[in-house]
Amino acid sequence: MPVLSAILERCEAAWPGGWLPPNTFAAHLGLHTPPGEPPTQALAALHCEDLYLALAAVEGQRAALDALEATVLVPAGRAVRRVEDSGAFVDEVLQLTRLRLLVEEGGRAPRLTEYAGRGPLRRWAEAVALGVALSLKRRPERSTPLDDALIAADLGAADPELEHIRHRYRPAFRAAFAEALAGLSPRDRNLLRMGLVQGLGVESLGALHQVHASTVSRWMAKAREALLEDTREGLARRLALNTSQLDSLLRVLDGSLELSLASLLKKG
Repeated sequence: MPVLSAILERCEAAWPGGWLPPNTFAAHLGLHTPPGEPPTQALAALHCEDLYLALAAVEGQRAALDALEATVLVPAGRAVRRVEDSGAFVDEVLQLTRLRLLVEEGGRAPRLTEYAGRGPLRRWAEAVALGVALSLKRRPERSTPLDDALIAADLGAADPELEHIRHRYRPAFRAAFAEALAGLSPRDRNLLRMGLVQGLGVESLGALHQVHASTVSRWMAKAREALLEDTREGLARRLALNTSQLDSLLRVLDGSLELSLASLLKKG
């Protein structure tokens, strides 16, 4: 069909590299062409280049994922800033948006498979991102300031030793921990947030980052190790403790690190 050939040429000109076999893309177009209309008219109404990009991204084509990031998600991030002008908030929203668009969750196919080409992909994805942003803003726990997060966390009040540390060292630990958390890269902070707070497994996170689950496990282990080490350094600067005393303190605090981290990440 000449019209179909022209559309394919257009798509390959927009996204050089031949990401999709022609038959695969033709079948995808067929799924989204309204029945009962002349094919030429029906295809003319679709944003075919965007459909091509969306399908290639869902299929994991690296160049398509890079193009999706640059042409769709970066602009969506600018729209999210209208909800909250915070780098950490935008990072979290975009990470969750990527997950929603590209990864199967709970038996539901990636949302990007639902894009039907009726409007620009950029606007469609922006609506998804804004929905994520507004959902995060409505969470009750976001009303607690970051500085109060550890106070609200259950650090084990039934343990007398922890209770003593809680009262004596909590301000220094809170400051050192928040400083260490802020020092993580956006990727590591988001991995820990999505793993500990959102409860996502390494398989889903691996699919999101296009790496094996074992790689995500290593990333998360290194992020947690860096967080603990930077917390230690921050405490060493704040407290007049010798090395032995500091090690003992961290051994006790490390038992509650996951709870503290989850609490901070929810509010961060």
